[in-house]
Formats: sequence, C-alpha cells, structure tokens
Amino acid sequence: MSNARPSPGLTPLSEEYAGADLGDVRLSKRLQRIVCGLEADPAQSFPKAAGSDSELEATYRLLRNDAVTPEAIIAPHYAMTCERASQYDTVLAVHDTTEFRFSGETRREGLGRLGQKGQGFFAHVSLCVAPDETRLPLGVVNVETLFRLAKARGKRSHRALREDPNNESKRWSRGVDGAEDRVAGRASLVHLMDREGDAYELVAHMVQDKRRFIVRSAHDRVVMQMGSDGRTRSRISDAAAGTADVALRDVPLSRRGAPRTPSMRKLHPPREYRVARLAFRAVAVVLARPCQLPSTLPASLRVNVVLVREVDPPPGQPEVCWTLLTSEPVQNADDILRIVDWYRARWTIEEYFKALKLGCAYEARQLETRRTLLNALSILLPIAWRLLTLRNLARSDGDRLATTVLPRAQVDVLVATSKGRLPPTPTVRQAMLDIARRGGHIKANGEPGWQVLGRGYHDLLLLELGWVAGRNSIL
Repeated sequence: MSNARPSPGLTPLSEEYAGADLGDVRLSKRLQRIVCGLEADPAQSFPKAAGSDSELEATYRLLRNDAVTPEAIIAPHYAMTCERASQYDTVLAVHDTTEFRFSGETRREGLGRLGQKGQGFFAHVSLCVAPDETRLPLGVVNVETLFRLAKARGKRSHRALREDPNNESKRWSRGVDGAEDRVAGRASLVHLMDREGDAYELVAHMVQDKRRFIVRSAHDRVVMQMGSDGRTRSRISDAAAGTADVALRDVPLSRRGAPRTPSMRKLHPPREYRVARLAFRAVAVVLARPCQLPSTLPASLRVNVVLVREVDPPPGQPEVCWTLLTSEPVQNADDILRIVDWYRARWTIEEYFKALKLGCAYEARQLETRRTLLNALSILLPIAWRLLTLRNLARSDGDRLATTVLPRAQVDVLVATSKGRLPPTPTVRQAMLDIARRGGHIKANGEPGWQVLGRGYHDLLLLELGWVAGRNSIL
C-alpha cells in the first residue's frame, strides 16, 4: 500500500445507503427512492423530490418512524468512507462543528437555543480527506449532534466545566475516538483541528493514545525549557525565537469578507486578495499543564510546534500567523511544509458545510421535530459529500479519462450535447467544466464552485434519463 492516488471513480450514490438496517426491507427500499429523488437536485424540497402526494406521505412516514434512526441511515456511508480511506497509508481526519439554524415563529419540537436568537442545534463532523494534492474528500466518518436545551448558566469555573458530563468541549475527543474506532487501523489518521480544538486535555488524550494530530494553537502556551539554572517556564513564542526560518513560500490568499459577529471578526478579520510571502520554522517543546487543570492530567506533554509568519504584510491587512501543535516529525523543511499543507486541507470541511447548507438546502427543510430533522440530516450528509467530490474532481483530476469517474452513459450524453465543445474521449477536467457550464459557470470567473457543479450535474442526470430511455426504445 502507498499514498499513490487511487482511482476516484464515483460509484452510484445509492451504494452510500445500501444495506442500511432500518428494521424492514420496505423502509430500506423507501430510503433508496428518497435518495434517487434528491440526487438530481439536492436543494429541492421533499415535496418536489417526492413527485406525488403518496410518495411524499411515504417520505414523511420514514422520517417520523421510531424504528428509523440517523445512525442506521448513515452507517453504510461510514463503511464506504472507511473503504475509500483504506486505499491510503495516511488519511487526514478533519474535525469541526457547525451550527444549523431553523427559521420560523413556531417552535420545533426538540430543538435547542443557539448563540444568538433562534432555534437549532450543532453538529460535530469528522470528514476524511486524501493527504495528497487532490484533497479528495473521502466521506464522513463520525457525526455527533448537540442540543442546548437548558438555559444558559453564565460563566462557570474550570472545575464545574470539567465535571459536567454534558460539557460540549468533550465532543472533540469523542470525534477522534469515533473516527479511529471506525477506521480500525485500515489507515493511519492525522487529526486536524482549528483553534477551538486547542485544549490541553484534548492534546493529552491524543498524545497518550498515540494519535497523530495537527492542531492550530489559540494560546501562546507555557512551556518548560532547560537552561543553565535548571528547568524554567517560558512561552512557545520564546522557544521559537531561538530558531531560524527553514523555508519561504509565496501563497495566494483569497479575499475574506467581514464575519457577522464581533467575536468572529476578531478571529477572522476581513482581508483583500493578495500573494503573501510566508516563512516557516519549527521547534520541539514540552508543554506545561495549566495550573487550573487537575493533577490527573500529565504534568507535561512533548509536542512539536510549526510556526508560520507572513513576511512584511501590507499596511492595514491582518498578518498571517499560525502556530501548529503536532505529533508529526519536524526534522527538515520537507517535514514542516508537509504539516502546513496537511493543515491547509482543514478548509475542505468548511466547503463541505456549504455543500450541506446551500447545495442541499438543509436549513430550509420544513420539518417540525428533532427526529425528522436528524433523519433528514443523515440522508443529506452523503449527498453533500458527493457534491463536494464533483467540485474537487473538476479542479484536480485534469488528465484522467472522464470514463474513469463518470458512467459511460453520462460521458456519452455530455459529448453528444456539447455542440462540439468536447472531444469524443474527454478528460475529467473537460467533462467537469462542461458540467459546470451547464450549471451557469462562466469561464472568465475562474475555477467552478460546487454550486454550479451541482446545478450542472442535475441537468446532466435529466439528460441521461432521456438518453437511456431513447436507447431502450430503439432496442
């Protein structure tokens, strides 16, 4: 086995649900019919996807059924994700939390409060991603949903938070364990987390269990250093000050608008597009246990630190500045740049959430109970993965023959209806750009996004239905 890229051929979406144990074979068949209705246009409502009153009522019966659980619906997709992951030695497991907000004056049964006014819940998702330059999304490997049903209790002590069994911060370690348990050694996972995952308890958990990780630090943490007068306490920045930059790289930075909330604007201030020159260095440190944490945690942790700093940022623009805590070796420039490139793959999950919320219109679903919303979420999670995969392939797999990714019938339809824009044997990139064009993509706008690919794929599926029907009538 190696990290050479396996064929990313897209199997029928129905296979992501095949074998779902819903307790009744009729329910399993119904699930497949719901998926087929949504695949052509994931953003359409359940009434439109159903196509008739009887089909719609059957869809709602499945979503409401006490015997149907989100875990049973998503289980086959977990298995397919692990199968795809097993084709690599190393796989990136990206962890993050997103908020689902549902509008309307009527309270929906079982939903909780959100940070601002509104009702909804949170989902902590673990997404497997290929470690190579394609950043191919391999699928979801763990999901945990969180509901804030009790009233906010204000600021609590560190001890009260630690002893609370419902402490939301524990979702990070549960996500790591869930992903590891499912993959079960078929690939070595490297867990990627943003600054919200920077918790001493979590890092200790991963170090003790010999997990691989890259976590962006939110704090200039206290470290232990050996000096001429014995062990002294300092900071990560002090330890890094004595090391030299080992690499420079010019990196394009996309434009970023102002986030909605003041706290997010502080973390992610707006910026204009620019090419930034970044400098990279690394240092091995011993993290000291924060004084407010219990002695049951290790007194210190040995980790490596990679620091990324922008050289001469333009006036008025936020400086690029990353501090990454990692289990990975940092012996040379190649090691350090590999860690940074892997961490950059964390943004794949942000695009995945966009595919789920916008491409699949999850927050627009007019479902009234927790059960129906969670069952719908489990149905849409693999569909969102498929949308993101299509967008990714459009950008990365330029030279591969389209027939290694798309069914032969779909490639034939594209060629026949492209009005001379496609050669008889198009590549993946040529085919995917043609799909994007059908969804409204304009070449001058740059690389296609996942939304135009979703719309184009919808049109392609409709054309394929007519194409296949026409061939069958001739035969």
